[in-house]
Amino acid sequence: SPHSNIAAPFLSLESSAGSVSSLLSSGFIIPFSLKTGVILKMKRVTRRSSIGVQKNLNKTGNNFSTRFSLPSFVKRVEKLSEQQRNAIKETGFGNLLLMPNQMLIKNLLFELMERWSCEARAFLLLPGKGGITITLLDVAVILGLRVVGEPVVLGEDEPFSELEREYGAVLWKRKISIASIEERLDSLGEIANEDFIRNFLLFTIGTLLFPNASGKVDSRYLSFLKNLDGVCSFAWGSAVLEDMITWLNRRKEMNIQYMGGCLIFLQLWSYEHIDIARPSLVDCCSTFPRACQWENNRSHHKQWFSVKFKELQDHQIIWKLQLTSAELEVDIIKELLKAQNDKEELLRPQVCSSSCSIVSIVEVESNTDMEISNEVDEIQEVILEPLTILQPEVQRDALDYPSTSCMPELHKENMEPAPQTQDSRSNFDTGNEDDLRTRNRILEEQIMELKKDIDKLSCENISLKGKLMSSPLSEEQDVELKKEVERLRRENRLLSWSTENLVRRLEKHLLNEDIDGTEAISV
Repeated sequence: SPHSNIAAPFLSLESSAGSVSSLLSSGFIIPFSLKTGVILKMKRVTRRSSIGVQKNLNKTGNNFSTRFSLPSFVKRVEKLSEQQRNAIKETGFGNLLLMPNQMLIKNLLFELMERWSCEARAFLLLPGKGGITITLLDVAVILGLRVVGEPVVLGEDEPFSELEREYGAVLWKRKISIASIEERLDSLGEIANEDFIRNFLLFTIGTLLFPNASGKVDSRYLSFLKNLDGVCSFAWGSAVLEDMITWLNRRKEMNIQYMGGCLIFLQLWSYEHIDIARPSLVDCCSTFPRACQWENNRSHHKQWFSVKFKELQDHQIIWKLQLTSAELEVDIIKELLKAQNDKEELLRPQVCSSSCSIVSIVEVESNTDMEISNEVDEIQEVILEPLTILQPEVQRDALDYPSTSCMPELHKENMEPAPQTQDSRSNFDTGNEDDLRTRNRILEEQIMELKKDIDKLSCENISLKGKLMSSPLSEEQDVELKKEVERLRRENRLLSWSTENLVRRLEKHLLNEDIDGTEAISV
């Protein structure tokens, strides 16, 4: 057969010149021994250009390749001793140990990935309707990983560590093979020391959470595993989500056949949100995470999935997962919900009436909000009460300076003495009056500058809100945004204190003016 390897240990080149010429013209390669002059093997070669291969994949490539291997992870978990399991639970990866073996339904995943939109960062399942995206809540309830915490980011400038060298990585190739990690785990047996924890977490990262095309683990992950007590402080679930989205975008934009990322999560996400090839539930109430709730499923041919996705209706889609009472008591879920509530506070529009001259520009935490609110109330009392006593006929709206047009009239009214007799007015110290007018004008200008600063901070606040609304934030961006919010909050407080100081000085001058006027009348 021309497609099988042919061993011809006794066939010489001289006696088979015609046959060799015929085979070469048919596209065969004839490897032979230079020492003995004997043909060793013959193999037909098909040459294709890179363009031809790409076109062929576009036309018939209805599947993808991956190194994701849930069975190898589950088999490794089955070998763990009780002491080793407890050690892994301390790192925050304990819920992954509960994951049962599931068959990867590649035809389902292919149809789902075909509907991914890089621009919307969502799956467009229904024509004319918005897409459905993958959220941090999905990761938390399905995999049981923490999604709030320190970001997991592999920095290009991460210095090469001695720990990486111990694992066989080199500066110019910072990779660790899965095979070498498995050998380390086998040699450790049932020992549950730091070396075991670090190796098992690397194995989990390379086979389950962040598998790639090379079959190796990036040695820079060791920087997050150096201090094992701090492993649980990182948002590993958030990193899984970002990695999954990166692979979906790469497949769509670059048309690659290989697919990395935690594909079993994507499959379970489909079970949760889309009623296509959804298996039966093992236990829909008491099991956490939800990866443990689904029975194993059998695959269907590609055409079956293609038809089902084309016929998909709105009632077959669960746009947002509903949490059970048991899930609401899980720490990582409560932590996520609290973080989301804090972000909603940031996005909540601020309502300001004309009777409020100083407002809290941004809200960070509920306790901080209350402190700022109390400070604003105290400042308003300082502003309003003394001036109301001095000038009862002036409305509170005017004191809040809603516009620049009302301010000169206010100060003019405050500074002009009450109607008096001609003799009394002649005794009034005009020099002191001019001095007060000058001081009040300076205070007025300073207040206006503060008002401009507050308006500027308000614009920055609106800009931040727009950024939050326009696109989801990564964990790193969220940390930076909170720092910016804290800076704005401090500036707002300083402006409030400055305004309070200026207003007190203003009322002091007004009070002195009133006293001087009274003394002049008495004289």
